[in-house]
Parts: sequence; structure tokens; C-alpha cells
Amino acid sequence: MIRKGREQLSRLFVGSDALAIAGAFFISFWLRFHSGLLRIPRGVPRFSTYLVVIPFLLFIHMVYFSYQGFYRFKLRRNRLDDLFLVMLNCAASAFTVLLLFSYFKSYRFIGFEVSHVFLAVYAPVAVLAIFLCRALMFRAFRHLALKRNGVSRVLIAGQGDLATMTAANLARYGHFGLEVSGFLATAPGEGVLGGYEELETVVKKHGITDLFVAMPLSEYPAIMRLIESGNNLLVDIHLVPDILQLASLKAGLEHIEGLPVINLGDIPLQGWSALSKRLFDLLVACLGLVLLLPFGALVALLLRLDSRGPVFYRQERLGLDGRLFRMIKFRTMVRDAEKRTGAIWSPQNDPRVTRVGRVLRKLSIDELPQLLNVLIGDMSLVGPRPERPELVERFKESIPRYMLRHRVKAGMTGWAQVHGLRGNTPLDKRIEFDIFYIQNWTFRLDLEIIFRTLLKFQFVDWNN
Repeated sequence: MIRKGREQLSRLFVGSDALAIAGAFFISFWLRFHSGLLRIPRGVPRFSTYLVVIPFLLFIHMVYFSYQGFYRFKLRRNRLDDLFLVMLNCAASAFTVLLLFSYFKSYRFIGFEVSHVFLAVYAPVAVLAIFLCRALMFRAFRHLALKRNGVSRVLIAGQGDLATMTAANLARYGHFGLEVSGFLATAPGEGVLGGYEELETVVKKHGITDLFVAMPLSEYPAIMRLIESGNNLLVDIHLVPDILQLASLKAGLEHIEGLPVINLGDIPLQGWSALSKRLFDLLVACLGLVLLLPFGALVALLLRLDSRGPVFYRQERLGLDGRLFRMIKFRTMVRDAEKRTGAIWSPQNDPRVTRVGRVLRKLSIDELPQLLNVLIGDMSLVGPRPERPELVERFKESIPRYMLRHRVKAGMTGWAQVHGLRGNTPLDKRIEFDIFYIQNWTFRLDLEIIFRTLLKFQFVDWNN
């Protein structure tokens, strides 16, 4: 029922997006050429001439939306993520149409050029139109789905984190007509309607139509009895595997020649998502290196005047898939600082840190040369901070899931760092934040981390 409902809603959203794009085109044409709000130095073009733009807009929008995964519903994605994707889509679509029609005009395939101002007006109008049409379509779908299919009453067999998570996720599908009636469990508790052996009684008393079995693997015999009893009662049975005991990052279902396989290392940062992140890294790294070159030269001069030794410090770190790379930083310590101590975390008020180095560390300026690592591809702008291989060997055996942070590229800044977890802060807490970032990556999350990283420079405490 859920899969069918999602497919129906996806098709309806394709239709609503098409209507919104066409409507935004008509509104934008009126605003640009007939509202009197904007100057028209070249005169008003014929509306029939501009109609040729609509098929191109529809095609480009839909292709972008498909690549963005906009028609594959993910309940975890919030409205802010959707807004960011729609804004990106509309801006990219308008720019693509501008390039296409400029090309057509230059080679005389058409006799007119699409107004730049018209496209600048169209992009924000399209964002509003798409969101409005989607909201109306969603309300209509919810009303019709409940009216046509009625309510499906769900019973969840299980008690604990897995059952609670299942109930919370199903509650989000209320617009599909799903209603969680309660739980079957061995012990009494909130929402528990009976024990496992009372399945038949509970089904008949509460009109249960769907049974979700969300029980730990240790209760395998009870699971099989529930499935057998549920089949006899003609309820729809859904098995929720207890991957919480096994999963390392995220679990995704794959099919290999018809054989269902659960992938316990599925992460969002793959395919087009990884490509878009890499392109963004390249763009920012190139711009950053060019713009910061004079500032970098000044820092290099101060470092040479302050203490003897090289300007840059290269250190082996562990990156993507456990590969070694040489991370570049401005040198902040005296030369051969680790000759006696070996690989250790720098303590507070470390006497090995130079005067200029202390300022560079305070403002994180010593990290700026890592833009070179980003450009090369060893690092990303955002990701878990890379650690030294000697320390990794020490931590991977004592800290659960520590090595999973190497499933993505190391970053100049990360989710843990913007929450104040850096240096000698508890490592297990930092790993928890790193895993959250990997599991929940979105382009919007990267932008938020970068923004919060830049913002913290305004609140440096010089008393520490």
C-alpha cells in the first residue's frame, strides 16, 4: 500500500510541477512585459513567439528534478531541503534556457533572444508556483486516498527501539491512510494491546489489516509463529529486519538476480551526490587559493620571521577508504617538535607552539593550505577531520565504529567541529557526530557546516 501510494503521489507531483512551470511562465511574461513594473527598452515581444520556450523549460526542469531524486520520496527530507533543491533547479533551468537560446540566436536557428530579465523574474516565480501546486496536490491526494481506500489499521509486534522506530516512521504515512493501533509484546506497556499469543483476539477486536513484525533476531521462533498466525488471519504481513544489531552506517535493500540482499554500508554520498560535492569542492578550492594567495604570502613571511623552519608542515593522515595522504598546514610549532614526544595530541598551552602559530591556531588559519589537498582530491571541504595513522591504530580497536568515518573523504571542517568537538574533546562523541554526518549527508548540510565554520570566527575567545 505504501509503495503504491508513493508511486501515485510521485506521478501527481510530476503533473503538478508541469502545471506550475507553465503557470510560472505565463505569470513571468505578464510581469516582465505587461505589468508596467519593469522598463521595456526593446518593446514587447509577441507572446506566440515566446511559447516555444515552454517545452524546453518543462524538459530541463524535469530532467533536473529526476537527477535530484525529487520524485523518489524520502521521508527524512524536510521542507528546507526541498526548498533548496527547487531553488537550485529553477536557477539552473533558467540559466540553461538562457544559454540554449543564446546559442540558437547566434546560429540563426531562431529570430529572437529570450529576455534575461524575463528569466530572472521566472526563477523565483517558478519556485513559488512549484511549492504552491505541490501543497495543493498533496492535500487533494490525502483526501482522495482516505476516501477511496479507507484506513489501514496497523499492529506492530515487538517492544523496544526497533518497534518504536517503526511506529514513528509509519505515523508519517497518515496521508496514505495508515493508522498505528498499538503493539503486541511480552510485557505490558504504553500502547500494548496484548501478548504474541493473543494475535487473533487483537486482530478481530481492533479490525487490524496490517501486521508489522519488528522483533529482535533472538526471538526468531516467535517471529515464525506470528507470521504463520498472521497468514491464517489474512492480514498483510510486513517484516522489519532487526538491522539495528548489525548495521554499520545505513542499510539499503539490493536485488542480485532476484535475491534480496541488505547492504549494511549504504550511504547517501554516492553517484551524482558525490559528483556534485566534488565539483563544489573544486570550485571553492580554486577560488579560495586565488583570493587568499596574498594573505598566504603574508602569513608565510610572519612564520619565517618568528621562528626557524619551513613555512608548511606536511603530515601523514588517513583519508577515504583508509588511504594515506600528506596533509598540508602552516607550521605552528618549533622545528622537530615531535622528536621527543612522538605522535600526540597537542595539549592546552603547548610550549612547542610558536607565537605566530598560536594566533594561526586560534583563528584556524593554519588549516587554509588544506585547500591544496581539496584541489588534489585527498580531502573535501566538509567531512570528518583526518587523523594520524598512529592514533587510528590505537583507537580503532577501542572505539566502536571508529573506522566508519573513513567511508567518506576527510574534511577541512565537519559536523563535530562546528559543535565544538575538536582537539582533546571526547573522541566517542566526535565519532557519533561524524557518523551522523555520513548517514544524513545533504548538500544543504554541507552549506550549513561551512556557514557555521565561518561564523565562529566572529566569536573567538582570546582569553583561552
